[in-house]
Amino acid sequence: MIYLVISVSCVPLLILGLLIRNGKGLMLIAGYNTMAQEDRDKIDKNMLSKTVGNLLLRMTIITALFTVAIYLKITWAAIMLIIVFVLDLTVTLVILNRKVPRELSHKGRISKVNVSIIIGITVITAIGLGILFYYGEKEPVVSISDKYIHIEGMYGIDINFTDITDISLIDKSMKDIGTGRRINGYAGFGDTLKGYFISGSSGRILLFVKSEAVPTIRIDRNNGEDVYISFRDGEKTRLLYQELIYLNH
Repeated sequence: MIYLVISVSCVPLLILGLLIRNGKGLMLIAGYNTMAQEDRDKIDKNMLSKTVGNLLLRMTIITALFTVAIYLKITWAAIMLIIVFVLDLTVTLVILNRKVPRELSHKGRISKVNVSIIIGITVITAIGLGILFYYGEKEPVVSISDKYIHIEGMYGIDINFTDITDISLIDKSMKDIGTGRRINGYAGFGDTLKGYFISGSSGRILLFVKSEAVPTIRIDRNNGEDVYISFRDGEKTRLLYQELIYLNH
């Protein structure tokens, strides 16, 4: 569904970009549409239409590529596209701000302060999303000591061996087992699931999984949610299971 929503959003962007690039629809541009006619006459309309129109067309391409990246689960490409989007928007705003006649800026029609605020908010938001996606999509690091299983990463936890009732290897993906509904967790644009979910069959569970990867480790606990772990590489999951079984006996 998310792929359809993002893909559909490309259509109005494309249409709007083509219209503005051809000098139509300039009144849809924020700031320009609130200017007095005498101030609009001082603006290079050809420059404005080309700059804003090309920006919207590039946004259309970036959005389409972003959809492909999340569909193919290429996390690094999706993050890079977000960065490109932010840089493109920032540079375009700076260019537009510099090309606006100085007297209009002094009038407050297009404020450099406002542009700086927009750029700052956009950059901070993009950085935050990038960090979230990076740590969210990153596979957890599982280390084992004599007493604990330490799962490092987003929603990381220490599991005491004395609290474990059973460790099993299920020859199914978490998607087949049933992920249920997210309560407090991460479910990104790929197949990564982390955090707390509630399932009709399993109740409240804690996931560190690639939802389509096989097999899946289940750790049953006396106190707390059962924990599920799987890596994209199924062999890595099997090796971890063997190590857990060895140290738990």
